[in-house]
Amino acid sequence: MKTMKILVFCAHADDEVIGLGGTIRKFADAGAEIRLVHFSAGAEGYASPEEKDTICATRAGEVARVCSILGVSSYRNFNLLDWSIPADNSTYRLVIEEIRSFKPDAVFTHLESDYRDHRNVSVAVAEGHFHASLACAIEAAPVYKDVPLYHFEVIKLMPEPELLVDISGTMSAKLEAMAVYASQTGVVGGADQMLSSRAAMRGQMIGVRYAEALIRNKMRPRKITGLDKLLEM
Repeated sequence: MKTMKILVFCAHADDEVIGLGGTIRKFADAGAEIRLVHFSAGAEGYASPEEKDTICATRAGEVARVCSILGVSSYRNFNLLDWSIPADNSTYRLVIEEIRSFKPDAVFTHLESDYRDHRNVSVAVAEGHFHASLACAIEAAPVYKDVPLYHFEVIKLMPEPELLVDISGTMSAKLEAMAVYASQTGVVGGADQMLSSRAAMRGQMIGVRYAEALIRNKMRPRKITGLDKLLEM
């Protein structure tokens, strides 16, 4: 069987753990090849002035350890600046090129909410994903087929989650990975508490211990030829 390929786009290091850590580990346990892409090196993610010149290197080291814990196969950072991540032609093309070169079976990114960096990454990925299967922006790689795009929650709760992934068996990896991001403890206080309580809340909604929420992007409608498809859960 063909190995599953999963592509995850996030604004910053730790977003992938908060929003999708358990699901990433679950894909890895199923034998998937996973690529994680961050838009920012996290230069503004320091808790004290003394860390300013070293925070990017610190966070890069944390990411390497997190990738090992979650089973991420490859990693890339676009090294953009915090608060300056654009949703424009430049990031749109970066997303298209990443999708066309990696050829994933599914793509995951932020919900279009939270603050500007998260919103812009969500918009850039949604637009890039839509056009990766069309004959436009062809520069570095050929057109790639349309695949599902899913959005996850990081800061703000998803109002109406469409899918809830049971991560009861991989919650320990999610918590272990979050603990690695010690540099962010003084920046995003209570993240571990939020992570645990949210996963428990989402799990309660489907009768399991822990879960993560997803919604499928609907820029491109699903094609229905047989009415039986309307009856599928």
